[in-house]
Amino acid sequence: MGLAGGGGDARWRVFVSHTSELRDYPAGRSYVAAVERAVSAAGHVIVDMADFPAADQTPAGLCADEVRGCDVYVGVLGTRYGSPVPDRPEVSYTELEFDTATEAGLPRLMFVLDTGAENVGIPVSALIDGEFGGRQAAFRARVQSERVAQPFTDPATLGQLVERSLRELAEKQRRSSAGPGSDRAGAVVVGEVPQEPLGFQPRADLLAALDAPGPASRVLVVRTLTGMRGVGKTHLAAAYARSRIEAGWRLVAWVNAEDEGVLLAGMAEVAAGLGLQIGHDVAAAGRAVRHRLEADGQGCLLVFDNATSPDLLRRFVPAAGAARVVITSNQQAVAQLGAPVLVEVFSVDEALVFLAERSGLADPAGARMLADALGYLPLALAQAAAVIASQHLSYATYLDRLRRLPVAGLLAPEAAGQYPRGTAAAVLLSLEVVRVGDDAGACGAVMDVLAVLSASGVPRALLYAAGRDGLPGRGQPLDPVGPEAVDAALARLAGASLLTFSLDGSAVIVHRLVRRVIKENLAASSTLLATCDTAATVLDGVATSLSETWHRDRAEARDVVEQVMALYESAAACPADSTLEGRMIRLRWWAVSLLGHLGDGAAQAIVIGEQLLADQERVLGADHPDTLTSRNNLANAYHDAGRAAEAITLHEQTLAARERILRADHPDTLQSRNNLAIAYRHAGRAAEAITLHEQTLAARERILRADHPDTLFSRNNLGAAYQAAGRSAEAITLHEQALAARQRILGADHPDTLVSRNNLAIAYEDVGRSAEAITLHEQALAARERVLGADHPDTLVSRNNLALAYQDAGRAAEAITLHEQALAGRERVLGADHPDTVTSRDNLALAYRAAGRMDEGK
Repeated sequence: MGLAGGGGDARWRVFVSHTSELRDYPAGRSYVAAVERAVSAAGHVIVDMADFPAADQTPAGLCADEVRGCDVYVGVLGTRYGSPVPDRPEVSYTELEFDTATEAGLPRLMFVLDTGAENVGIPVSALIDGEFGGRQAAFRARVQSERVAQPFTDPATLGQLVERSLRELAEKQRRSSAGPGSDRAGAVVVGEVPQEPLGFQPRADLLAALDAPGPASRVLVVRTLTGMRGVGKTHLAAAYARSRIEAGWRLVAWVNAEDEGVLLAGMAEVAAGLGLQIGHDVAAAGRAVRHRLEADGQGCLLVFDNATSPDLLRRFVPAAGAARVVITSNQQAVAQLGAPVLVEVFSVDEALVFLAERSGLADPAGARMLADALGYLPLALAQAAAVIASQHLSYATYLDRLRRLPVAGLLAPEAAGQYPRGTAAAVLLSLEVVRVGDDAGACGAVMDVLAVLSASGVPRALLYAAGRDGLPGRGQPLDPVGPEAVDAALARLAGASLLTFSLDGSAVIVHRLVRRVIKENLAASSTLLATCDTAATVLDGVATSLSETWHRDRAEARDVVEQVMALYESAAACPADSTLEGRMIRLRWWAVSLLGHLGDGAAQAIVIGEQLLADQERVLGADHPDTLTSRNNLANAYHDAGRAAEAITLHEQTLAARERILRADHPDTLQSRNNLAIAYRHAGRAAEAITLHEQTLAARERILRADHPDTLFSRNNLGAAYQAAGRSAEAITLHEQALAARQRILGADHPDTLVSRNNLAIAYEDVGRSAEAITLHEQALAARERVLGADHPDTLVSRNNLALAYQDAGRAAEAITLHEQALAGRERVLGADHPDTVTSRDNLALAYRAAGRMDEGK
């Protein structure tokens, strides 16, 4: 039948399929009753076997027709198979209903009882199916193999899962019905926007504050007076972001602003999402995003989560325009960036309503005692309610268990304030409950690994790899487990409010306060080292594979760098261990290497590389090959950052060491000689650069071959050095050779070929061969527009160069047109104050004056 309606008011017929024991238990608040409440709360019509009318049809036929007449199928599976269908005894009604929904193409929302939970509220006599238990086990396995099922352990969690799944399905339908030409279809969502967590308590007044009308460009800083984590700042911002996605806003971007490296990487992803071609300069990416939002920010939301420094953020916050910016932070200094939206702990009324809804208990006095013990902190209350609901506890029983947990030494007071003692205990008690019945130990092990990796999100693929390699147990490593087991563990942890997911489910997000409690507990139990070691092994495998494939997914490469640095921070709390120290050195080497490949993270590469080099010199020695490689990489980062003197010093040290330890013609030595020559040329030391480039080219021609890529790079570099020194004829010869070889080997449109064509054109201009220069510039511009796009920085360089060539040839009108296009592109992509933009503005002014348009040239 398909889904009825096309908008947010669609009212569906929802078929609820279940077995009888789930209708009867737990007494007074059954699983099926929780599902029905959720369906009704979502505004839909419930269809159930019990409502079937008397008919002349066969039972199987009637059942199938009723299912086909619905819009959505909700299946709730326990351990009993149910009654076989009289005219089809090989299947039960529940299995027949599932198969019919599958054949009819209905959306299927499946929920499977987690029989490993400590207390599911069903007596053993009703839980065990002595007659058809084998059939039900096979049916459950079939459903779970299709990866459509979510586990549940108590009625409250099941109801919340059903309601959330129906809401997400409705949103998916709305997006689909919007069509490819609609505003919604063109929406750009960037970053790991968190899903709504189970039991999320909407705080309507705070959401209204985020959405309130105000100045054209609104910057809102979501923070607390106390600075404590866990009050719900991030989830409030995420709820607003999800509402803007649902409203069809053009851009919703979520950027982790915790430190400079991840902030810059996040802004680069936003730039990519907006189609801004900024090359490999992530700082330019951030500026380009800001300028785009200042110029055209209507229907755009930019969220900076967990901001720690106003100075880091200020250069990327739009100063004008219609974009909405939300900043979450627990730092007072960040408040100066915008209007404050204060988020505090729950009020008494909010806490009591929250606990009653999640626990199902009508005990305001007990709820008040629990809220007092947990300081009304939403994060802690969510975990407490999840445990109470899953184990059917009273508030008094939970409080007793909470008070008996040893938490001395955890969550010590800090500048942000003192957390209630019960906060750490609530986290550990939730984890303890999830571990009960988890014989394989996967739940606790997965949570441990998440705690030592990035707080902004961990890709599921990393956790799958950890499961495959053997997760860290609290006593010994676990046996390998597959993705299904990892997903099941994640579902149980989410049900306990210990984690949530990104909107597309690809990343797992753990609150920073939860991470801190678990890491401190790992350290106290002397198992932090084993956990960090496991995570290091997984990351090393991923980084190794990315060494050749990084260009296929730049976002994945950036994420590995983020995970490595998060693990490095976690490992700092481990006892001294040479094996882990060696692994962390290798991982940080990979991080710097990946940043070098990406070419857009010089500032982050320097921060990582300086400490890495110091550690390698201490552990491996100053002349170890790995130390020399790190010195070379750090020198390259200095060069990319414009710190020429430091780059030259390190390159000179590296070359001298490699010549002494390796040999003069070793590939690593030749690399160092080439890099030092480039640094000399950029510093204006042309004669020294030429000498080194000549030595490198001669060695590569002798050792490799004339057409080897490294040889062609040396030929191109020597040509550039000759040109800088005014030796144009020699430069032209080398550039012609390099261009011919690159066209033959790489193709006419390869980026390296286009660089050679551009360089040769400039060399021709220097000797007055204008017609040939113009032809090459025209070819380079056409190819770059076709291959890279009209606004790519290299394309803008070619447009500028061709304009200058036209101008020199007296073709003023054509030159002015290109200069105007280049200036507009650079203002749009790089911003008004970028050095290249300033150059284009000056070039256009000169062209106007040369053409007699004096007023425009001012």
